[in-house]
Amino acid sequence: MSIASDKNLKGIPMKPYDMVREGLIVFTAITVIVLFLAAFWGFPGKNYRPLTIKEVATKAPVAFLKRTLSYFDGSSGLQTYGPPYTHDYQNAQSIGPFCPACWLGVIFPLNAKVDLVMQPLQQIADLNPAVAAALKTYQQASPKQQAAWDKAYGTALGKAKVENGQVVLPATGDYGPVPVLMNGMLTFARAGLLEAALTFNTNPSMAPYETDYTRALFYLGGNIMGTVADHFGEDGGTWGMSHIAGPYPAAWWLWPYTFLYQVPAIGNLNQADLVAFVIWAGSLIVIMLIPFIPGLRRIPYVIPVYKIIWRDWYEKYPSGDPSKSANK
Repeated sequence: MSIASDKNLKGIPMKPYDMVREGLIVFTAITVIVLFLAAFWGFPGKNYRPLTIKEVATKAPVAFLKRTLSYFDGSSGLQTYGPPYTHDYQNAQSIGPFCPACWLGVIFPLNAKVDLVMQPLQQIADLNPAVAAALKTYQQASPKQQAAWDKAYGTALGKAKVENGQVVLPATGDYGPVPVLMNGMLTFARAGLLEAALTFNTNPSMAPYETDYTRALFYLGGNIMGTVADHFGEDGGTWGMSHIAGPYPAAWWLWPYTFLYQVPAIGNLNQADLVAFVIWAGSLIVIMLIPFIPGLRRIPYVIPVYKIIWRDWYEKYPSGDPSKSANK
């Protein structure tokens, strides 16, 4: 220690402390625990690869078409989500006047129909004359006619069958050019090109170095992600993101946050995300400010864990003051 340290710490009780030894003990203990947990609760041998649009389009074509149609006809929740994607501020999560999303505004503008369906369709049309003709017919039709075609096709999807990999609709129904457009999207997705197109369209000037996969991730949202999450036991009721595709333990450090969603009074709210964040952030701030909050900063004295850690010192000096030895 320096002369200045000796001067500042004069009269303060001191005790030798071997930091290297303590560090080695902690490191060894953690290593043993990690190896034990990995041996008995490690990730399963099967490799669960990331879900892709291609996989969904190949294995669940009807689900893919329903999701695509929801963007195409404007019925998906993304179209009215609010900031940071759309200007529907009335749908922004808020707690009274507290609305962080409103303050930030639309920082990632997204027109789901155009960005997720029409732009890829235009690229498909450049390669497929049938899709080009169908797209032209659809765009030249009145909004009322487009809505009628979309509705008829959506109703038919509920009764569609998959035969030899092809989606077969009921024979009757006025679907207009919509089936051709949707089949074009399905073929495009099965070829593994839709994700690349969505990523490229986000910022063409950055190609081929674009790393913003937001649009591709959006495409699989809703019921598709929900179905996959249910299959792996990763839905909200099973602690969602804190539960990996396998047995516990997983991201246990997220439990204090995800626990809030298991409380019905919070999880059932439309603004559940914001409420959970405010509670979590508020708790974190309180913990950080404990040394400055009257009452809370007395907790270590009320629950004297430090006396257990320094028990040999307090056995010798019960009061903590070395001038008052227990032997006196």
